[in-house]
This record gives sequence, C-alpha cells and structure tokens, in this order.
Amino acid sequence: ANAGGKGGQAGGAGIKAMSVKPEGCCKLFLGNLSYDINDEGITKFFAGVDAELKSVRWLHHQDSGDFKGCGFADFWNSEACEKAASLNGKNLLGRPIRIDWAE
Repeated sequence: ANAGGKGGQAGGAGIKAMSVKPEGCCKLFLGNLSYDINDEGITKFFAGVDAELKSVRWLHHQDSGDFKGCGFADFWNSEACEKAASLNGKNLLGRPIRIDWAE
C-alpha cells in the first residue's frame, strides 16, 4: 500500500468534506490556491456567487516569505460566507479550490 499516493478517501475526487459550520460563520479557510491568485482574482471568484468579500489574508512562510497557497477570507455576513463556501472544489486558476469554515 502506498502511504502518500493519490488514492482515495471520500468521493475519490480529492475534495475533502467540510467541517461543521460554526454558528454565524463569516470566515473561510481557502486552500490549494494557485500562486497567481491575488485580491482581485479571489474577489471576482466569490462575486460569481454574489458573495461580497470583506477582506482576505494570504498566508506566507515565516522564514522565506513564500506564499503557502492558502489564506483566509472574511465576509460581511454569514449568508455571503455560505454562498462563497458553495464554491468548494470549483476550478480557480486551474486548481480545485479547497474551502472550509474558519472561526
């Protein structure tokens, strides 16, 4: 059996199930992002489902400053946050975005 291969848990498509949504959640974790992503790109991506982004924070490696390919998005309300979360697994700049609820 291979330890780190592409083999399959749930669904086989590699999209992880989202965690339980916290009450009134207005923040999402964003993962598996292209290194070409920027504020404008992610804003337009979420605007496609009418989810207005309040702010976004990209995560970088502390020592090198390199982008980690993930970040956090804040929304004005939990309704917008839920709309945005519906894009989990959708293609963004050639990669399936991974979205999960964040506190």
